[in-house]
Amino acid sequence: MRFTVIIVTYNRSGLIERALDSIAAQTLAPAEIIVVDDASTDDTADVVARWSTRNAAPVTFIAAERNGGEGVVRNIGMKAASTPLIAFLDSDDEFRPDAMERLIAPLIADPSLVVSFADAFVMPEPGPGLPPRLVESRLARDVETSPMEGAPDGSGWHRLNDPQSTLLLVSMIPSCSAMFRRDAAEAVGWFPEYRRAGDWLFWLKLTDRGGFSCQFFDAANVYRQGDNLTSAGTDALWAQQMLHVYLGLRDGSIPLALTPANRSRLDSAIDEKVGHYRYWFSRKGWRAYWQALGQEEARATGSRLAHLLRDPKSAARALYSSLRS
Repeated sequence: MRFTVIIVTYNRSGLIERALDSIAAQTLAPAEIIVVDDASTDDTADVVARWSTRNAAPVTFIAAERNGGEGVVRNIGMKAASTPLIAFLDSDDEFRPDAMERLIAPLIADPSLVVSFADAFVMPEPGPGLPPRLVESRLARDVETSPMEGAPDGSGWHRLNDPQSTLLLVSMIPSCSAMFRRDAAEAVGWFPEYRRAGDWLFWLKLTDRGGFSCQFFDAANVYRQGDNLTSAGTDALWAQQMLHVYLGLRDGSIPLALTPANRSRLDSAIDEKVGHYRYWFSRKGWRAYWQALGQEEARATGSRLAHLLRDPKSAARALYSSLRS
């Protein structure tokens, strides 16, 4: 079965060759390589063209007219793909050599599966107490997965017992360690065009389309870059985006057939995320906090007065942050 690897990139001319080299080193080669450039200002296009010529490996290079973010450019790539299966690779990460061969196998064997995923190793390795693998640290293997029926002996193929419940509140699938069916992605409206939380929501929406296979091996190396790290400002925006998505799942504006149990879990998660929202915006000072309490996400969960009364500590923190600045 044919598959496409899609790389989305922005100002990664110094790193993208490593990603492309890892595709060329695969034990099972893709039918297509598509690179979508999110309006970079560096020489990414020239680097990709030279790599393609040097390796005699055709690459479809698509330059976005304007910077739209990860979701926009991934959708450009998916719509351009002509194969039934797709894998993502970020331009600063790399596949392990047998990743594609091992990820595609369960999808070929079982048509009811829509996603096949594995783990990824974080590079450089995190410090003491921090997990080096993304799936291993978040998935309860003996509780949330079962060996796949009919899997080849020694394959290590597992299946998520309840994909929606497992993925509802936890982002665990590394985008560079998964393969999925293109028609399923189209059926759920493609990739969410958010600046944040798009990966998690994409996999969650795909739970409406079929089963998920998982394997416990490292399919990729994920590299931490300086612009991947967070701060109070980015944490506040993360909290806002996640709250926005949670509310959309609850009111149906983001379609997902939630079970009654998961709807109840979502309600509890909204209450918790509102607290995160207030906390992170309060750290930015009173003006930012007051404005945040007037945003649609906050208004959907209470008036400004209700938030102030419910969480006086955040109000005090916002005032203190303003006095310190």
